[in-house]
Amino acid sequence: MRQSCRLTHNDDIKRVRQEGKSFAHPALVLGFIPNRLDQNRIAVIAGRSVGGAVQRNFAKRRLRSAFQQFQEGLRQGYDLILIARKPILEIPYASLLEGLDSLIRRTELLKDEVN
Repeated sequence: MRQSCRLTHNDDIKRVRQEGKSFAHPALVLGFIPNRLDQNRIAVIAGRSVGGAVQRNFAKRRLRSAFQQFQEGLRQGYDLILIARKPILEIPYASLLEGLDSLIRRTELLKDEVN
């Protein structure tokens, strides 16, 4: 994931969490809100409830990797946050992909979907 595509400012992340829409899965939460840019920005978050530093970093790596599978098919102009939940450490990667796919489809952010 390119550095320019990351959502890094705390104010932007708070705005997505407070004003944006979100959808939950047992292993992750996807939140989004339109931005005024021509690209998507993403923040990957894993809190202490996920585990220690090693587990949190593992969870974030899994989420980034899974998100890259869908990145090209998304409409541009959104700030997204992916929040890891504790089950992300135990579920198979294929289940993580299925969960992320279902959340993305619920957001209707895919290019080929009609609103």
